[in-house]
Amino acid sequence: MKRILPVLCTFLCLMFFFAPAVHAQGYNDDYYDDDDYYSDDDYYDEDDSDDYDDNDDYYDENQREHEENDNVSYIINKTRAGDQCIKISLAANVPMNFGNPWPTKDGKLKLGGLGSIGYHYFLTDWFAVGADVGFGFNSTIAGNTFNFIPIVVSATIQPSVRNFEFPISMGIGMAYESYNSKSYWPGLVIKPEVGVHYKINQGWSVGCDVSYTIMPQLGKTWDTGTKNIYGKFITVAACARYYF
Repeated sequence: MKRILPVLCTFLCLMFFFAPAVHAQGYNDDYYDDDDYYSDDDYYDEDDSDDYDDNDDYYDENQREHEENDNVSYIINKTRAGDQCIKISLAANVPMNFGNPWPTKDGKLKLGGLGSIGYHYFLTDWFAVGADVGFGFNSTIAGNTFNFIPIVVSATIQPSVRNFEFPISMGIGMAYESYNSKSYWPGLVIKPEVGVHYKINQGWSVGCDVSYTIMPQLGKTWDTGTKNIYGKFITVAACARYYF
């Protein structure tokens, strides 16, 4: 009994010192396993999210610079081979002879107008062929009206810069002309033309065309009259083209 008592006392002393430590370790493990507190992974996630926010700012800045420097918005509206267009125009028709050019006091024709519609087909990105038909008029100082219906076929070279187009055309055709109950058919029409257009989108462009139109009446040449008359006009047109 005397031998057992010292051993028992030693055992109780060891339990007294080590039991609180074991209990505390278990308590701490339960404490950190609680879902109400962040784990180490959560801290890593917060750090990562900060990095992502920084990256988002970086990519947003790069995207902005890319969009500012990108040319795509200028080339998506470029005319391509195989494109077709309908052209509609309204023009002021300025007579350049018949006495003196309008609006001098000796001029026999007054300022007139011309409306036309046409179809054009692009064989390449910059070359097109087509035809236009119109109706024009000019009144005279005596109160009469000179009317003409031109039918013109044309070839067009069209250089472009970004969304701006610069059509340069040469047209030739014929016209029905009438004045004071008299008519002339077929009258020759020669029409060089230049223009500046802006292509709004892939379907539409608007612009201005200027042409110098020559419409001779060759009565003496064809033995249908006593003289040849060379009508010359400058037309300034506002026009729209629909591409398809």
